[in-house]
Amino acid sequence: MPELPEVETVRRALEGTVRGRTVAACWISGHALRGEAPRALVRGLPGRTIGTLRRHGKYLLVDLDAGWTLLSHLGMSGRWLFHESPPMRVTPHVHVRVTFRDGSALWYEDPRRFGIARLVRTAKLGRDPSLAILGPDPIMSPPTGPWFAALARGLRVNVKDFLLDQKKVAGIGNIYASEILHRARVNPRRRTGAVRAAEWDAIAAETNAVLGEAIARMGTTFSMYRTLWNEPGQYGDQLLVYDRADEPCRRCGAGIRRIVQGQRSTFFCPACQPARPAKPAAGVGRTGAGRTGARGRTPKRA
Repeated sequence: MPELPEVETVRRALEGTVRGRTVAACWISGHALRGEAPRALVRGLPGRTIGTLRRHGKYLLVDLDAGWTLLSHLGMSGRWLFHESPPMRVTPHVHVRVTFRDGSALWYEDPRRFGIARLVRTAKLGRDPSLAILGPDPIMSPPTGPWFAALARGLRVNVKDFLLDQKKVAGIGNIYASEILHRARVNPRRRTGAVRAAEWDAIAAETNAVLGEAIARMGTTFSMYRTLWNEPGQYGDQLLVYDRADEPCRRCGAGIRRIVQGQRSTFFCPACQPARPAKPAAGVGRTGAGRTGARGRTPKRA
């Protein structure tokens, strides 16, 4: 599934490509995406001009004039592709074709049809069921260690599932959760209540670093994800553990392990991410910044 870096890559490309263009026509395949066929696009998009391109977590928000927003989620296999001149042949998996007045076009492909493309009144986005449940976006509101610790307080889940919970933090998926925890040297099976303050600091720092680096390289492609110009993401060769089961850890040389958590594959290094980390040396605790940040701090929505 495309995660935050992939969707942000698409958002940035759309911002520089389709903003200001006016829709001439819209065609749909008639097949249901997630829930139902997006028939409202056929009536609602023609005549509308593309405005600001936004994102929250894995959701793409395309603001239009007249107070409408196109809400999109790429699901498991969706992708938006831009064409200066529409191709002569339409592939079987194209479900939305938006044609602009200048002759260019934006197509939505989705072989597995788990994506979303629907119109929402911009003023009502905050109450939309898909968006209302989401936690803060870690790019718009970069997390800190004390913030993560406060958010996880009292939970009885492992730290990997915590990072994947879109109600807690919106946008982190399976690939980047494994990478973040490896770089932070935290075992993915650890309970959130057992994660120390210094480890939360490391998880927060690596969340910011990994997501930023992945965005800079246009995300990660294993099979379906493509940029707006049908290019694969370039972050795959930077992955340290994800999809590298039995290969040597690039940090210590130990074999990367794969386990299943919540019906998803998790990859980690048992040497770099031990189940029971060494106890901190006597007198070593939270940093002064950590103590200050933790007092009275409660998670807030982005």
